[in-house]
Amino acid sequence: MIGEKIWWTMKDLEEATGFSDDWLKENILLQPRYKKILDLEHGGFVYYPERRGEKWLFIASKMKEFLERYFQDIMKGGGIHGHDHR
Repeated sequence: MIGEKIWWTMKDLEEATGFSDDWLKENILLQPRYKKILDLEHGGFVYYPERRGEKWLFIASKMKEFLERYFQDIMKGGGIHGHDHR
């Protein structure tokens, strides 16, 4: 069950949000204002792949907390209009 995982992969994040990896990257993960919070390199809880073939990894509990806290900002910033969100 997804709620029991300690770490999420990108697939888990897609399942948890219902959004595609492209949408998640464009609107959250690669947005500079969020990346500086999320990236392990900045003390965050997301492993950004450094090479082809490496997996994205997320600390599930912290990612859930982030998505809840920034929900309004994310939806207003990128919005769900005109993007593939499944």
